[in-house]
Amino acid sequence: MNQITKTIIFSCLIIGLFSCTKSYSGVTRSNYNVNKTQISDKSKAKAKKEEEKRKVIYNGSMTVKVKKLEEQTKQVTEKADAFGGYMVSSNLGNVTVRIPAAKLNDFMNEVATYGEVESRNVYSEDVTDGYADINMRLENAQKARERYLELFKKAIDVTDILAIEKELERLNGEIEQMQGIINSYDKRIEYSSVSIYFIEKVKPGPVGYVFYYLYKGVKFLFVRN
Repeated sequence: MNQITKTIIFSCLIIGLFSCTKSYSGVTRSNYNVNKTQISDKSKAKAKKEEEKRKVIYNGSMTVKVKKLEEQTKQVTEKADAFGGYMVSSNLGNVTVRIPAAKLNDFMNEVATYGEVESRNVYSEDVTDGYADINMRLENAQKARERYLELFKKAIDVTDILAIEKELERLNGEIEQMQGIINSYDKRIEYSSVSIYFIEKVKPGPVGYVFYYLYKGVKFLFVRN
């Protein structure tokens, strides 16, 4: 085998070796990127799932300047019905309604079209921990009641029967109270409370209009936008 043939064979081996190395490196990087993407997607899905489990209460308040208080108060009540909500209280210039939480912003946007919005706020209260705590206590109390009911079926002695009845009465009271708290949480989470305050626009009298236009004229002379 001459020198040229040896050189060609050696060159081919070197090229083949680099090609294999490059191919292997590319597959490794590709697998790494896929795994990294999968981990990222799983993290996002887990975070979304955790967020959906949270128990959050949303409430809102608005102050709107309108022409007539009576008309707007009636409109808000009718609009609350249209959004699947209901009126809680209503006075002249002050209305409180409950709206499905998912429609809170849409409802407030509708009310904003009634006049000039002076203020608009949405408040949130995360009750996840309190909800989980009361729910766990409720489950434990229900399990304890089941155990006492089983004991009650087997009890023969009058003293034991009276003691079990007393304990069952106590547990029933606690269960009823905790169930009421859970129901209250659920209702406040599902329906947001919105308090709306209307301010009637003040109409100036004849003299008031004179000063108003005088002010506009002076402003035009000295202030330019």
